Amino acid sequence: MFAKYGPVLVGIPLLILGVLWTLSPSMAAEALTSELLTGAALTTQIGDSAAFFLGSGFLLIAGGLRQNATLILIGGCLVGLVAPARIIAALVHGGDMTLEPIIVEVVTFLVAYFAAKQLSNAS
Repeated sequence: MFAKYGPVLVGIPLLILGVLWTLSPSMAAEALTSELLTGAALTTQIGDSAAFFLGSGFLLIAGGLRQNATLILIGGCLVGLVAPARIIAALVHGGDMTLEPIIVEVVTFLVAYFAAKQLSNAS
Protein backbone atom coordinates (compact mmCIF):
# COMPACT_ATOMS: atom_id res chain seq x y z
CA MET A 1 0.00 0.00 0.00
CA PHE A 2 2.82 2.44 0.89
CA ALA A 3 4.66 1.62 -2.35
CA LYS A 4 1.57 2.65 -4.32
CA TYR A 5 0.23 5.64 -2.44
CA GLY A 6 3.38 7.14 -0.88
CA PRO A 7 4.84 8.19 -4.24
CA VAL A 8 1.43 9.37 -5.46
CA LEU A 9 0.95 11.56 -2.38
CA VAL A 10 4.34 13.25 -2.76
CA GLY A 11 3.96 13.44 -6.55
CA ILE A 12 0.64 15.33 -6.60
CA PRO A 13 1.98 18.61 -5.14
CA LEU A 14 4.91 18.46 -7.57
CA LEU A 15 2.57 18.01 -10.50
CA ILE A 16 0.42 20.91 -9.28
CA LEU A 17 3.50 23.12 -9.03
CA GLY A 18 4.42 22.18 -12.59
CA VAL A 19 0.98 23.21 -13.82
CA LEU A 20 1.26 26.44 -11.84
CA TRP A 21 4.63 27.22 -13.44
CA THR A 22 2.92 26.85 -16.80
CA LEU A 23 -0.33 28.73 -16.10
CA SER A 24 0.57 31.17 -13.34
CA PRO A 25 4.32 31.50 -12.81
CA SER A 26 3.90 34.27 -10.24
CA MET A 27 1.79 31.95 -8.04
CA ALA A 28 4.31 29.14 -8.44
CA ALA A 29 7.23 31.39 -7.54
CA GLU A 30 5.33 32.73 -4.53
CA ALA A 31 4.52 29.19 -3.37
CA LEU A 32 8.26 28.50 -3.38
CA THR A 33 9.10 31.82 -1.71
CA SER A 34 10.94 32.82 -4.85
CA GLU A 35 10.83 35.72 -7.29
CA LEU A 36 10.33 35.73 -11.01
CA LEU A 37 13.34 36.67 -13.07
CA THR A 38 13.14 38.81 -16.22
CA GLY A 39 13.83 38.45 -19.93
CA ALA A 40 15.54 35.28 -21.13
CA ALA A 41 16.14 34.27 -17.50
CA LEU A 42 12.35 34.28 -16.94
CA THR A 43 11.84 32.02 -19.94
CA THR A 44 14.47 29.62 -18.63
CA GLN A 45 13.07 29.78 -15.08
CA ILE A 46 9.53 28.97 -16.20
CA GLY A 47 10.56 26.31 -18.72
CA ASP A 48 13.02 24.51 -16.45
CA SER A 49 10.79 24.73 -13.37
CA ALA A 50 7.67 23.52 -15.20
CA ALA A 51 9.61 20.62 -16.74
CA PHE A 52 11.17 19.65 -13.40
CA PHE A 53 7.95 19.68 -11.40
CA LEU A 54 5.77 18.12 -14.10
CA GLY A 55 8.37 15.45 -14.83
CA SER A 56 9.18 14.46 -11.27
CA GLY A 57 5.52 14.58 -10.23
CA PHE A 58 4.46 12.45 -13.19
CA LEU A 59 7.23 9.90 -12.58
CA LEU A 60 6.28 9.51 -8.92
CA ILE A 61 2.55 9.25 -9.63
CA ALA A 62 2.89 6.92 -12.62
CA GLY A 63 5.46 4.81 -10.78
CA GLY A 64 3.22 4.45 -7.76
CA LEU A 65 0.09 3.63 -9.74
CA ARG A 66 1.94 1.18 -12.01
CA GLN A 67 3.96 -0.23 -9.11
CA ASN A 68 7.14 0.53 -11.09
CA ALA A 69 10.14 0.90 -8.79
CA THR A 70 12.32 2.42 -11.52
CA LEU A 71 9.91 5.27 -12.27
CA ILE A 72 9.47 5.96 -8.56
CA LEU A 73 13.21 6.02 -7.92
CA ILE A 74 13.93 8.29 -10.89
CA GLY A 75 11.27 10.77 -9.76
CA GLY A 76 12.52 10.65 -6.19
CA CYS A 77 16.14 11.12 -7.23
CA LEU A 78 15.28 14.17 -9.32
CA VAL A 79 13.73 15.81 -6.28
CA GLY A 80 16.28 14.45 -3.81
CA LEU A 81 19.22 15.87 -5.75
CA VAL A 82 17.88 19.38 -5.24
CA ALA A 83 18.74 19.20 -1.52
CA PRO A 84 22.54 18.93 -1.90
CA ALA A 85 22.42 21.53 -4.68
CA ARG A 86 20.63 23.93 -2.31
CA ILE A 87 23.21 23.29 0.39
CA ILE A 88 26.03 23.97 -2.06
CA ALA A 89 24.26 27.14 -3.23
CA ALA A 90 24.09 28.36 0.37
CA LEU A 91 27.56 27.34 1.51
CA VAL A 92 29.56 28.08 -1.62
CA HIS A 93 27.62 30.67 -3.57
CA GLY A 94 26.12 32.88 -0.86
CA GLY A 95 22.49 31.77 -1.14
CA ASP A 96 20.13 31.44 1.80
CA MET A 97 20.11 28.15 3.69
CA THR A 98 16.50 27.07 3.09
CA LEU A 99 15.93 24.21 5.52
CA GLU A 100 12.20 23.67 4.98
CA PRO A 101 12.46 22.89 1.26
CA ILE A 102 15.54 20.75 1.90
CA ILE A 103 13.56 18.68 4.40
CA VAL A 104 10.69 18.27 1.91
CA GLU A 105 13.14 17.18 -0.79
CA VAL A 106 14.84 14.66 1.48
CA VAL A 107 11.49 13.27 2.66
CA THR A 108 10.32 12.97 -0.96
CA PHE A 109 13.49 11.07 -1.83
CA LEU A 110 13.09 8.78 1.21
CA VAL A 111 9.46 8.03 0.33
CA ALA A 112 10.55 7.14 -3.21
CA TYR A 113 13.51 5.07 -2.02
CA PHE A 114 11.50 3.01 0.48
CA ALA A 115 8.58 2.57 -1.91
CA ALA A 116 10.93 1.35 -4.66
CA LYS A 117 12.71 -0.93 -2.18
CA GLN A 118 9.37 -2.36 -1.02
CA LEU A 119 8.40 -3.09 -4.63
CA SER A 120 11.78 -4.68 -5.36
CA ASN A 121 11.55 -6.88 -2.27
CA ALA A 122 8.05 -8.01 -3.28
CA SER A 123 9.29 -9.28 -6.65
